[in-house]
Amino acid sequence: MRLTSKNNGVLEPFLKWAGGKRWLVKKGKNIIPPHYERYIEPFLGGAAIFFSLPESPYIIADSNLELINCYKAIKSNHKEVEKILRLHQRRHCNDYYYQMREYQPRKQCTRAARFIYLNRTCWNGLYRVNLKGEFNVPKGTKNNVLLETDKFEKIAAKLKKGSIMCQDFEKTLAVAGEGDFVFIDPPYTVKHNLNGFLKYNEKIFLGKIKNA
Repeated sequence: MRLTSKNNGVLEPFLKWAGGKRWLVKKGKNIIPPHYERYIEPFLGGAAIFFSLPESPYIIADSNLELINCYKAIKSNHKEVEKILRLHQRRHCNDYYYQMREYQPRKQCTRAARFIYLNRTCWNGLYRVNLKGEFNVPKGTKNNVLLETDKFEKIAAKLKKGSIMCQDFEKTLAVAGEGDFVFIDPPYTVKHNLNGFLKYNEKIFLGKIKNA
């Protein structure tokens, strides 16, 4: 099975994410097995591969709580998330960005809309937090909060077919079995790259999966 091309109804990831696999979807490598019962992805991120696949039972997971809350909010109430995003679009400016960066909402949809807003208007779509877990990326140059490619209704429909988990990758992989297609793309890095990525995260994947 080939990855579906953009012109064949692929859902666009709505988040920009470091290490995202949009390029792999467009390149269309033969990485998908012809038949599988369930899709499992333990390092979800922007979910480019997940959104490129036909609907099937799934388990998608990540250890980033705000990221997973965002997917869950769209799954349960995408209209409310979109409503709040429209409010962010109307109010967006330099001062508003920094007000929202400091704001810590409690409601699921409000948190999700804030997450998307910051992702789309911060510098280079970078997700970076300090040692306290506080998002600290400065405002970027892009001002579009809502995009023409947004298809939250279709994304919500796809997300209703399975489970979204916030957990360590080992817990996710532990449930994989015969007939499952598991896509593993850990956000690892190494110090000798001198890429500065290590200092941008509370935690980072530095290990390797045995017997992979």
